[in-house]
Amino acid sequence: MMRRLLAGACLAAAAVTVAVGCLSRPGPVTAQGAGARYAVTLTIGGSDTADIVVDRGEAESVVVTATMPQMGHITPEAAARRLSPGRFRAAGGLFTMDGVWEVSVRVSGAAGEEVIPLTVLVTS
Repeated sequence: MMRRLLAGACLAAAAVTVAVGCLSRPGPVTAQGAGARYAVTLTIGGSDTADIVVDRGEAESVVVTATMPQMGHITPEAAARRLSPGRFRAAGGLFTMDGVWEVSVRVSGAAGEEVIPLTVLVTS
């Protein structure tokens, strides 16, 4: 009888853990950075896309590169698609695993080109 109660309690605890894990997804990750010419806000909603808002300066193009030095990972440059003035989206598997990533946002426009470094913690 005691074994059945213990087994039932363990099963119930496992079910609650799985349910909470499925329902509590981490939200988007946001990071901000600025240089002499531009300021950006980077929002990562998943492993495949990064939204970039150019908060200061008029950007014509944005390119994103992500590296995870502690694991030796680097992603190819992803040219961001312009959604509207000052809003861009980079797509294509930028973050191959959870962890701390160093993201370089290269912004180009009439004021010239500038690379803004950001550090983000990506979780799925």
